[in-house]
Amino acid sequence: MSDKEISKEPKKIKKSNGGNAHYEKYKETIKRVSRRNYRKRITLLNEILNNKSCVHCGESETMCLKFYPHDLKIRRITKNVGTNDKSRQEVFHLINESKVLCLNCYIKANNDLIEFI
Repeated sequence: MSDKEISKEPKKIKKSNGGNAHYEKYKETIKRVSRRNYRKRITLLNEILNNKSCVHCGESETMCLKFYPHDLKIRRITKNVGTNDKSRQEVFHLINESKVLCLNCYIKANNDLIEFI
């Protein structure tokens, strides 16, 4: 083999066990912290909706309330961003642009059966 043929062969990358060993050692801790932070992100929306009611019919049950029209986007972003206020700025902006509706009124609004003044 010539020198040119040798240089064309792909280089083999050595595997490092340092990073993997760290993950194995702290695997359960990492999972526990991830779950805790996920719960914090989801709890944020319930806390915001806790003191609100539907602007159309007055329903105040938290489980029935949604942000119209950005509910899906708000919930998707909330699950993916961090727990500090700086990373939640987009979520707060969307919440401020939204109206709180119960699920029934949300469906009616999506189908243009009710209008907002």
